[in-house]
Amino acid sequence: MKKGISNALFKALCYMTFVCAMQTGLPTGALGAPDTVLILPFQANAGPEMPNAAHDVPQLIATQLEQHGLSAVPMNRAAALVSRTGGNINLAAARDMGRQAGASLVIYGSFNQLGDGFALDTRIVPVNEGGSVPAAFERGSLTALTECADAIADRAAGMLNATERPAEKGPAALIPMRTPNADGGIADVQIRGMKVMDPDIVLMRMTIRKGDKPDANAVNEEVKRIWDMGYFSDVQAGMEGNVLVFTVKEKPRIDNIMVEGSHNVDKDDVLAAMSTKTGSTLNEQLLSDDLQKITEMYRKEGYYLAKAAYRLEDRAGGQGAVLVISVTEGNKLYIKEVKIDGLKELKQSDMKDYMALRPHNLLSWFTGTGTLKEEYLERDTNAIAAFGLNEGFVDIQVAAPLVEYKPDGIHIAFNVQEGQRYAVRDVKFAGDVIDSEENMLDVIEMDNHQKSDKYFSLTVMQEDSKRLTDYYADYGYAFAEVDTRVIKADDGSPLLDVGYIITKKQKVFIRRLTVEGNVKTRDNVILREMRFGDGDMYEGAKLRRSTERLNHLRYFSAVDTELIPTGQDDEVDLKVKVKETNTGALMGGIGYSTYYDVGLTASIMERNLFGRGYWLQLQGFFSWRRTSGMLSFTNPRLYDTDLSVGNDLYYIHDYWDDFTKDTLGDTIRFAYPIGEYTSVGVSYRLERYDLYDVSDNSSPYISDYKGTNWTSAISGRILRDTTDFKERPTKGTIARLWAEYGGGGLGGTDNFVKAVADWQGFWSFNPQNTIHVRGRLGGVFQNTDEGVPVFERFWLGGMDTIRGYSYSDISPRDYRYGGEHVGGDRMGVFNLEYIWTFEKEIGLALVPFLDGGFNIDQKTMGANLHKYFVYSTGLELRWRSPMGDLRIAYGIPLSDDYDKERESGRLEFSMGQFF
Repeated sequence: MKKGISNALFKALCYMTFVCAMQTGLPTGALGAPDTVLILPFQANAGPEMPNAAHDVPQLIATQLEQHGLSAVPMNRAAALVSRTGGNINLAAARDMGRQAGASLVIYGSFNQLGDGFALDTRIVPVNEGGSVPAAFERGSLTALTECADAIADRAAGMLNATERPAEKGPAALIPMRTPNADGGIADVQIRGMKVMDPDIVLMRMTIRKGDKPDANAVNEEVKRIWDMGYFSDVQAGMEGNVLVFTVKEKPRIDNIMVEGSHNVDKDDVLAAMSTKTGSTLNEQLLSDDLQKITEMYRKEGYYLAKAAYRLEDRAGGQGAVLVISVTEGNKLYIKEVKIDGLKELKQSDMKDYMALRPHNLLSWFTGTGTLKEEYLERDTNAIAAFGLNEGFVDIQVAAPLVEYKPDGIHIAFNVQEGQRYAVRDVKFAGDVIDSEENMLDVIEMDNHQKSDKYFSLTVMQEDSKRLTDYYADYGYAFAEVDTRVIKADDGSPLLDVGYIITKKQKVFIRRLTVEGNVKTRDNVILREMRFGDGDMYEGAKLRRSTERLNHLRYFSAVDTELIPTGQDDEVDLKVKVKETNTGALMGGIGYSTYYDVGLTASIMERNLFGRGYWLQLQGFFSWRRTSGMLSFTNPRLYDTDLSVGNDLYYIHDYWDDFTKDTLGDTIRFAYPIGEYTSVGVSYRLERYDLYDVSDNSSPYISDYKGTNWTSAISGRILRDTTDFKERPTKGTIARLWAEYGGGGLGGTDNFVKAVADWQGFWSFNPQNTIHVRGRLGGVFQNTDEGVPVFERFWLGGMDTIRGYSYSDISPRDYRYGGEHVGGDRMGVFNLEYIWTFEKEIGLALVPFLDGGFNIDQKTMGANLHKYFVYSTGLELRWRSPMGDLRIAYGIPLSDDYDKERESGRLEFSMGQFF
């Protein structure tokens, strides 16, 4: 094919192949009935205008075939023949199916919708001969589909030498015609006057063929058809002997297209959007569509007043023209006003949080508001109606919004008719009710609206339907359905009854559990978290808990389940579908404190080693005060049992003002669940540490441990966790009791007893707004006559305890020995946070906080806690950034600590990178 040839000309060449085949006498015999055609289902790619194009296009061709005296094999039989081949259609398969159907010809092809138009590619296959005839069409409107179907039918009829098609009836002849000779039909059909376009493009559109005997009406219809193509300024028809001649005058050829006035949309984008191309003949209808496309491009960029026009500039010699697209952009418009007219009881200010369309303001560059998006118009129409339904306005009507584009901006107006406001009179249950009415009412919330005289709410009714579905699922009715009814009072009062009609269907059991989507994680790691197994009755509560447990693993970014029918009413297969996420992490952090100054942390971690759920972590901390490293390993389910085993090996070098300490230690950990949400654990810690460079005037908490020492300690804990997510909980509580016993019969030089109680609670209004409360109390005690070493005492301050204070700010001192920091033996911490996740997808949250607590030494400070209680407030930013989880907090102390040495405020941050 010649380089640069147009798509339309290529289609014309395909048609010429067909014409040549006819003129050279292509054999058209058939094995079956001579007038029977098999039309196979088309391959279709179409929009919502033609949802069944694969069937509808062949059916349209079949209808046209009947008008040519042919018959088509029924479409259901054609579909059955294709299904036997697996959907693969080629020439050999088409002929084979044609023989099975007893047809002479087979027609198959593809249909592709292209915007408002389409491309239709077909093949007409003689059953008993080799080769095939292509027939291809491309049109700018779906309305031309019938014309193309008729052309295909006409060609099929020609190949079968079908009976002459009766002349179509039409309007009176507009052009005087001389009838052909009585001896025969038209000897030829010719198109004259074309200089730019190929005549075959016109011939392809025509229905009159060589050998036909048309009347004046039929010829006039052809003249109209050629005129409607849009490429000609004049069309005439006449007979020259037995030759039918159509003489046309082409519109100018477009030698070049220029765009002027386009400053805010790239000119190349304008040209690319146009269907009119350089080298084509001017078509006003096509050009009108192009101008509309250009206008829409500007609207999407906010230039709602933009206008596009065109003009033609003749070239010397008159053989072509330059098409100039002239654009007047106007100003970029933002939303100036959004108003809701017709409100009487409802208030627009209450609706604004539910609407996407908002006026442009100073923060719009950040929030993205103030720009009109067409899809938001319908969305906000529905949002206003939904808001009214949730406030009891059952009959609310919201008209399509009125949008006005003015020089000062876009003005949007919604018109509302509220109607009457309804309260709930009664709540009823019907259908398959499996519990008492009292217990059923405890499941839903609508009865509370009734008791408190609240208005009807559509959202509450929909949520109640979901609650009832879950309630029935807990009893094994996995496919229970809940329908709702709202019935107004007969007396016309503003009251209505709400009914829940329940169909429980069959109670089902799990035949088999399967897993899908896991590439790295082994099946047993997933299945061991499921709360039921093969053969168990389906329970919705257990399924929800299983999903929570899988989310707690933090191996997956998404967890879903699917019930698959097995053919038995009381059995289903349960498929667990997961999407794995990165479980390895390369983390780095930097922080500052008045004691450590600048400190760097680094760690490499894998939470799902070998896909077995093992946890392995190597981490280190570096500052001029401390250097430490730890290697940690945990097997959370030893041999797939509930027993968890772990080990921590670590080294710490501490440089304090009055001493230096080197520690080498190891901790062995065990944990076991004692309920769905509760577990117990025990661990043993053994350390060897050297204390040197001890100052002569150090406190006995330090000097008594100069030299080499050993710590031998056993600890136990009990933990209850009911939160929904491990990393960012939105609901639930975490309660932890922990105690450690050192020395006193276990060996070693350190003797102490330490106990800590920790509780956290999470409450959410919605997934974006969560309140977090945390409280901790702890104490360390002597279990011998020896004092508790400074290393086992409490040190508060910083990101995870009381923000705004450093460790040294609120540490007790031993003033008998120069006021040295010695840590506390009693501590308490309280944290209150409001977590506002304003960008949920990336985990971007602002966290205002209020912290408080105390850290005291009872021997030197007594038990007067209020005297030493400190407070702070501030703001923290949390972001799940591409570099990892990032926390930046600035805490402002609200009370002077007892040493009067704190700073006015502290900035802390940390971050990590997952891989």
